[in-house]
Amino acid sequence: MQDYYKIVSSSILYWFSQKKWFVFSIIFALIFISLPTPIGLTVPAYHSLIILFMVFILVTSEPIPFPAIALLTLVLQVLLGVAPADVIASSFMNDAVLFVMGSLMFAIAIVHQGLDIRLAKIIIAIFGKSKRLFLAGLMVVSAILSSFLGEHTIIAIMLPIGLAIIKNVDSSTLDGKNAILLVLFSIGYGTIIGSIGTPSGGARNVIMINYLQEFTNIQIDYWDWIKYAYPILMIQLVVAYFVLQFAFPTSLDNVRVQGYKRSIAKSNSATNIKHLFSCLIIGLIITSWFLFNQELGLGIISLCGVLIFMICGMVPWEVINKNTNWGVILLFAATISLGFQINETGAASWLVEKFNELTSSFPEDSSFSWSFMAILTGLTSNFFTSSATT
Repeated sequence: MQDYYKIVSSSILYWFSQKKWFVFSIIFALIFISLPTPIGLTVPAYHSLIILFMVFILVTSEPIPFPAIALLTLVLQVLLGVAPADVIASSFMNDAVLFVMGSLMFAIAIVHQGLDIRLAKIIIAIFGKSKRLFLAGLMVVSAILSSFLGEHTIIAIMLPIGLAIIKNVDSSTLDGKNAILLVLFSIGYGTIIGSIGTPSGGARNVIMINYLQEFTNIQIDYWDWIKYAYPILMIQLVVAYFVLQFAFPTSLDNVRVQGYKRSIAKSNSATNIKHLFSCLIIGLIITSWFLFNQELGLGIISLCGVLIFMICGMVPWEVINKNTNWGVILLFAATISLGFQINETGAASWLVEKFNELTSSFPEDSSFSWSFMAILTGLTSNFFTSSATT
């Protein structure tokens, strides 16, 4: 019996050691729920902010899986009376969530066609004269493609290319380690920067358009977004390229671009009906985003692309189901739902008032307020998803 109690007590202690931040978040929530509601806030609004800070603790410490955090966010909104269950359910699924789900599935369908080898040949043909130029090409191509197809889609296509050219790099040396980081970050930063280029580049773009339409009646179509966003994209690309070169100085001696060129030249990627049809589907979806984004929504259009791939037998459902990160979709949906309730309950307006009170003591310069907000948004998006922050 004594051994049994030892086993139970040690198991409980081990659980607490692994889940201490989860326990802390629960205690944090209980303490603040027991406190009086701040002046200017309703009880649902106050509880929505408690859930927000609780989610912040869980996301940064990750004592439980992200999908569990997403489900907990939904459950707490109902249990704490933020909104009825049917309201929470309706805010859980919107065009932004459909776009995330569609873009992840679309990425899997495209990668399944083996287009990465063909894309690698195009990049090498254009940018393969030098290694530095090749890195610039990786960034530019990643940015342009992710601006239309989304960062999730393009990172899945471009990373195999980057991994192929660094697979023989000696990571034990500083030069080799920097070469690996430089190649991978060139792709990563290219896709992230490019995702602001068009509305279909990321879910946060869709959310911004929806919010502008709902609260300000401002209509932004696909072309207008590109006109304002692409100049910023180009400037960021140039700055990011030189920052990465400075942050990871390397000779690139071990990066075998020419060796990779010879290896893909031997691969069987001859033009065939499957590849041509894949390109037609991609072109059709991008064109539909341009022409019908207002009427159909970006999410529905991306799901149409997935449907065409499956109906034509080009990718089986089992492949999409196996490779889709459903946890990411849940987390997007839950955080967007929480953000919607924070706005609906008036908590967002209360935070804005407190923010204005905080900045009222600072110099009366609008650029200062914008800079402060940009820094705050950037820091927050490092812990939450950019879509949840938006």
